[in-house]
Amino acid sequence: MGAALSSRAVWVSASDTVGKLDFSRSNEDLLKDLCVHIEELVRSNPSEAGVFFQKPLVWHSSCPFASYDVLNQPEYIRNDESVVSSEKKNENPALSIVKNNDGATITVYNFKFLVKVMSCVGQKKLKEAQLCLEANPDPLTNIIGSSFHGSENKLLVDVHDKLAREKAQGNNNMDDSTFRLLLLINNLDIQLMQSSLKQLGRDVRLTPNLVQSEVELLQTFSGNESDKCLKSIEYTSTLSFSNGCRAPPWRQVLGDICYLCIQLHDSGQIYVTASTEGYFMNKGMNQGQLQYDKTGDLYSTLVLLLKSYSQHFANTIMQQEFLSVGDSLESEVPKSVRRPLDTHSVPNEVTEATDKPKEAVVQAPPAKPVSKSKKSSAEKKQSKRQRKQTPNEPRFVTPPETSGSKKSRGQLESSKQPNHSVSSIHDIHVAELSENDIGSSSDDSEEEEEIQDRHPESTADLPSEYWQIQKLIKYLKAGNQTTTVIALCCLQDFDLTLESSHLAIRDNGGLDLIINLLETGDIKCMIGALRILRDISIHPHTRIAIVDLKGLPHLVQILQSPIRELKCLAAETIANIAKFKRARKIVCINGGLHYLVNMLESTGRPGSSLTGERSDLEVARCAALGLWSCSRSKRSKRVLLKTNVVTLLGQYLHSDEVDVLIPVIGTLQECATEPKYQELIQSSGMIKQLVKGLHVENEELQMHCASAIFKCAEEEATRQLVRQYEGLLPLSKRLANANDNKDLLTAVTGAIWKCSKSPQNVHELKKLKAIEKLVGLLSNQPEEVLINVVGAIAECARIDNENRVAIRKSGGVVPLVQLLTGTNQSLLINATKAVGACALENESMVIIDKQDGVRLLWSLLKSPNPEVQACAAWAICPCIENAKDAGELVRSFVGGLELIVGLLKSTDVEVLAGVSAAIAKIAQDQENLAVITDHGVVPLLAQLTHTNNDNLRHHLADAISKCCSWRNNRVGFGQNSAVAPLVKYLCSDDESVHRTTACALNQLSYDPDNCITMHEAGVVQLLLPMIGRADEVLQEAAADCISNIRHLAMANDKAKFK
Repeated sequence: MGAALSSRAVWVSASDTVGKLDFSRSNEDLLKDLCVHIEELVRSNPSEAGVFFQKPLVWHSSCPFASYDVLNQPEYIRNDESVVSSEKKNENPALSIVKNNDGATITVYNFKFLVKVMSCVGQKKLKEAQLCLEANPDPLTNIIGSSFHGSENKLLVDVHDKLAREKAQGNNNMDDSTFRLLLLINNLDIQLMQSSLKQLGRDVRLTPNLVQSEVELLQTFSGNESDKCLKSIEYTSTLSFSNGCRAPPWRQVLGDICYLCIQLHDSGQIYVTASTEGYFMNKGMNQGQLQYDKTGDLYSTLVLLLKSYSQHFANTIMQQEFLSVGDSLESEVPKSVRRPLDTHSVPNEVTEATDKPKEAVVQAPPAKPVSKSKKSSAEKKQSKRQRKQTPNEPRFVTPPETSGSKKSRGQLESSKQPNHSVSSIHDIHVAELSENDIGSSSDDSEEEEEIQDRHPESTADLPSEYWQIQKLIKYLKAGNQTTTVIALCCLQDFDLTLESSHLAIRDNGGLDLIINLLETGDIKCMIGALRILRDISIHPHTRIAIVDLKGLPHLVQILQSPIRELKCLAAETIANIAKFKRARKIVCINGGLHYLVNMLESTGRPGSSLTGERSDLEVARCAALGLWSCSRSKRSKRVLLKTNVVTLLGQYLHSDEVDVLIPVIGTLQECATEPKYQELIQSSGMIKQLVKGLHVENEELQMHCASAIFKCAEEEATRQLVRQYEGLLPLSKRLANANDNKDLLTAVTGAIWKCSKSPQNVHELKKLKAIEKLVGLLSNQPEEVLINVVGAIAECARIDNENRVAIRKSGGVVPLVQLLTGTNQSLLINATKAVGACALENESMVIIDKQDGVRLLWSLLKSPNPEVQACAAWAICPCIENAKDAGELVRSFVGGLELIVGLLKSTDVEVLAGVSAAIAKIAQDQENLAVITDHGVVPLLAQLTHTNNDNLRHHLADAISKCCSWRNNRVGFGQNSAVAPLVKYLCSDDESVHRTTACALNQLSYDPDNCITMHEAGVVQLLLPMIGRADEVLQEAAADCISNIRHLAMANDKAKFK
């Protein structure tokens, strides 16, 4: 660590005597490497990680003291002002956190607790590492002592000699573990040095990739707020060449990469040139033209240049925090504006016009040779990365010419206008989107498909259509308008859905040519190109290729066209392409969502007939298709929420055209995953139309209607509306008719599951014999269907005992128990709920016991999923209550009681509540109560009494009440400070909490010390009103508790008078 820190860390002098780390990329990388390697050291070598340092690491944390509330295990001693570990050496705790005015002072004696501190601060991990390193610039001296300071060259030898001398003298101040820790630190030092060498090798000269990285970093620190480093930083040009440079070609040959316009808080606006040699200021703009002359010194980084020019930047940049470990700028910047750059080729690769008019058409890439050997997946990924470019890369195209027409170079420049409009769209809508709108979303988890080109092994395997399509692609290159149109028409005669057709178009550069035709402005050519793109974009590899060739921004631009056929074809093509995350981001960034919504609005505004012109409905259908694909990401949903898209879609729900209803309802059901959309759909009266769609004889429409109901029925009001509009009847009928369509069956069972959460709907389903139908679906179904079926059965069994009988008579108990052996977490959760609900019926409990269901439930307590643990604990409660000889049953599980007591150490409130309820049932058997007492149930329950959760309070008080009947458990609860917190439970608004708490206090009051404690806590004033409650259990418990306190007081008075 010593050599690596001294060589890699970049320090700046501060106002006081303490040094500070410079805000630079190298320091950020150093802190990331330190955190990662130290965490790996602790994980791989726990014994060495616990070795105490000779001198602690002490620093002032920037995080509030509350950040360390997670350190609440028994191994810590906490109070309002400090947290101290119970592990000590020479009376020095391994960890000490002391609260102060603006944070906390941390003292750490080993790596184990250093990593625990870092894990508490989350995203501020690198900031804490920075503060620790600034306060302890020579951590190696703290670890091994100052006696070895300055002996880095032969440190291991010196330490080994000292260890040998101390062993010979019988002194144990330094043991073998200390030497092993030093070996691990030496290995860590070597790894840090190797990372440093790699970094130095990458930073020899500036490249477009490095410039882009630094600009993106500074953009995250820009804004109008005074605490931001600068107001804004932007490129002067939105055009980017294929090599990543933004400078004109005649400047690229001089080494220029790009030009930046930077708004500073204290120095106005400056212009900076980024070249391969470094950064320098230029003369700026003059009458709209950039003056390239150098006016300042050359700096290796942009941060150094800005620090020298702006005092505000220099002061605020040191206060910014590094990104946390595992984060990167790629999570802040859309993938569509990120790409690997070819930093070796400087001249631009944009095709320029020549004096020959017909040769000015786009030059297509050469045809790909059909190779017998396939590329490896790594090579394909690399080639895909090299193809990625920004959405606004210029594409200079000459429209197809009519016979006898000629274009000059000046006329050629006018053909660039469509591309400039794309750039302006990009600039406008990026400014409109918030950071959250452009960031990654949780349901955008799928990545681009890893598609392999499946070329035939030889050209003989290729069909004749392959070669015919390649000939037509060659005609497209001729540049004659008539030839181009004829070639496009002939291409449409082929079956473009075949993979061989896709390969023929891509292999000969035809895809690039077809995309270029979108910029020509010729309507016939654009329609022909769009029809082909619409047909071939159904293939995953083709749609990725279209995105890589920057075709999406042009498709988004066409959405603004006044020609309806163009808009419809573009929207359909976007709907096909936007099946993966990167494509959806590009559509969102370029404003495609707003244009699609405008298409809906233009056909659905007052005065237009929704059932009139077919062209209006076709525009709406295509717009809905585009919105449907884009709405799969949360980012797009947030953008659409700012528009009136739900109202516009709702207008088309009254249409009788199924092909219009399918994308409209499909978009609604995609958006319905968000609560705000659920509220809008319910409040706009769309539930009636969704129920109406269940009656239409179209399975795809029924599936989307059922899926929308499934997502919206989380709200009670929606469930009531479904019943009111008689939606349960068609859903119940589809249970028997949808066995061949698993997607429809999944949606229908999901809708029934959510609707069954209302008791009134369960009674309606019982009349429709839906429960028997659900039981029939418990076998030979995919997991997606089983999750919904079991969830619906669990809800029905929970509400009514007649339903439990119906489930048993239909043979549903056995398959439900068998599902407890699965691995799907969602299915396990629902299965445990269903088995627990069925166990409330005695005869069903007998079947569960015979099928070894209780043992399976108990084994699920070992699941790493807290939700599965909680559901299993709740299901165990009715099993213990209704099982014959429950005490012996529980004792038959080897280690079962120890397992359930150990779960009281969980941090999940629902798990704690379920386990407390189970312990209350277990404790009713005296032998079992004795066993769990030996396993330490009393102190564990006492630790939980400070909770504010009423559900946990209810069952925790019940468990304490039941555990008091064994020997000295009452005294144990008092000694573990459980009595006073229980008194506070009586202030809750929950009646069930009052009842169980009064019972617990009554049991505890049989110990005199507990009576004194609860009397001091004011229990009498709280219990007195409860004696008059209607709940008899509460009445008796409150009265008995007060009576015990009164008897103790009277006995005390008699003792005084004697």
